[in-house]
Amino acid sequence: MLESIKQLLKNNPLSDVYLAGSIDIEDGIADFCPDMRFLYFELGEKLIEFESINQYSKLSLKIVDSVRYQFEFDEDMLPGKSSVRHIILTDSMSATNGVKNINFYNLEEQESQLICDGLQIRLVNGQELFLDPSFYFGINIGGLEQKKFWVENLTNDSVPNETFIEIVHE
Repeated sequence: MLESIKQLLKNNPLSDVYLAGSIDIEDGIADFCPDMRFLYFELGEKLIEFESINQYSKLSLKIVDSVRYQFEFDEDMLPGKSSVRHIILTDSMSATNGVKNINFYNLEEQESQLICDGLQIRLVNGQELFLDPSFYFGINIGGLEQKKFWVENLTNDSVPNETFIEIVHE
């Protein structure tokens, strides 16, 4: 799975970031309710699905074809997604949004997914993204400030094992 993710990142810039959720329509007004357990990075024709698992202590990464709606809906709700690239990415239209490197914290590689405690991504343009699955409602994404917050909240002053992956673009 790690090689598949590396190939996807090598050949495609990060073009969009999606939240999955539901749309609740009440009195003619639609309200998007994101499920913060899930976050999607669009890279070419594929998506990397990030999911906060193990009671919000781990982050799962999978390659998927489309946004998946893995939660129950009330009868008056619809599945929905929202692009948040303009909020997350410094330059949402830049060709330099390719991934330069990734730092996994406590990486576990499985056949169908990668699991880690946290994930730091550096884009070619220098932007840093940190995905923290321990956020109370799911995944929190931010920059180096988010990483600092995550490190400060590690239990027993534990030091996570780091796996650094350089992405070489051709």
